[in-house]
Amino acid sequence: MAMKKNHNKKREGAEGEKKPATKADFKREGKKALSKGAKYILVAIGVAAMLLSVTAMACSGVLSQFQSSDDDYTLTGGVAATVNGVNITEDTVTRQIMSTRSSMGYGSDEGWAQYLANSGMTPESYRENVINQYARQYLITQAEKEYDITVTQDDLDKAWDDFVANYDSEDKALETLTNVGYTKDTYLQSMESSLAQQKLRDKVAPEKDPTDDEIIEYVNDNIDTYNDARRSSHILIKVDSDADDATKEEARQKAQDILDKINNGEISFEDAAKEYSEDSSADDGGDVGWDKLTSFVTEYQDALSALSKDQISGVVESSYGFHIIKCTDYFHVDGEVTSIDQIPENLRDKLSDTITSNNAQTDYNNWLNDYVDAADIEINPMPENVPYNVDMSGVSSSTDEGSAQ
Repeated sequence: MAMKKNHNKKREGAEGEKKPATKADFKREGKKALSKGAKYILVAIGVAAMLLSVTAMACSGVLSQFQSSDDDYTLTGGVAATVNGVNITEDTVTRQIMSTRSSMGYGSDEGWAQYLANSGMTPESYRENVINQYARQYLITQAEKEYDITVTQDDLDKAWDDFVANYDSEDKALETLTNVGYTKDTYLQSMESSLAQQKLRDKVAPEKDPTDDEIIEYVNDNIDTYNDARRSSHILIKVDSDADDATKEEARQKAQDILDKINNGEISFEDAAKEYSEDSSADDGGDVGWDKLTSFVTEYQDALSALSKDQISGVVESSYGFHIIKCTDYFHVDGEVTSIDQIPENLRDKLSDTITSNNAQTDYNNWLNDYVDAADIEINPMPENVPYNVDMSGVSSSTDEGSAQ
């Protein structure tokens, strides 16, 4: 485990690359909490729940699979929109909106109207957004058919193995799914949709390695972000922040003894990390990457910022324990980068991955927008008596009022 907190910037690192654990990982014992990857998976399947059976719906010519057994509102029936001749029913849209409204805690019409106003929306525009989400997802499933996208059992088996790998056992993984209302089967159903979409993305917008000039241009465009970046490794002796003084002192002394051995030449920093560090980065000699790609906790960052390349800190205390930090690389330019050799190789690789991912995402978004624009989407007027239709007259955005004060 490392001392990082990922800020959800653009993706850094290639798919499958081993990354240090997050700050959240540092706070847990074993694997009781979800890993970052597992959290992303559960977010993804939560979003996918609305659109899980779009392909099956399309086969019947009607997108109307969103069901709720405890509706306490009146449904209107009718067709909200058509996508290439396929109906999206009004009741499907209503149930989706009312489910979202309920989950967000806007039970009263007043609260719902205020939320819409704060979001710069009306009932009509909110409905249109939901319809467009359904339409877009349906068109993606149609594109998957056109491009012969298939998800194999091997793909699903790997997805399951990857998910289970975040936990101590398969039982723990299943327990997590149960806690969010999923089973293995429903999880794999949603993952099948996600995997198919990823395969479509790979086909219509394949990744391409950037040229050296593109990397240089990217760095120069973001020079304030990356200049003075430091790569570091650390050795961690863990101790709970609420431990008693005697326990903390014992951990501090252990870290100091290790530092003394390093300074005396008895052991290299990398070997000491592998032997003594209580962090998941130990197998990599303590390497936790570049501080400009993800931010460290304050105590760690302050100590690292004072180090030059190859310098080693003293014992640094943070809420996670005691660290010994080594600055293993440093990137600095005066003005702009003019040669690819000015960028350290490891940082160059990370930036290359980021550029590759960003470019592929842009290409895919452009392709999808063009694909959607070419579709025949007809949205019918909103019925006045849908349960999410509220009077917006006299309701102004409270965020605007707050900013004006």
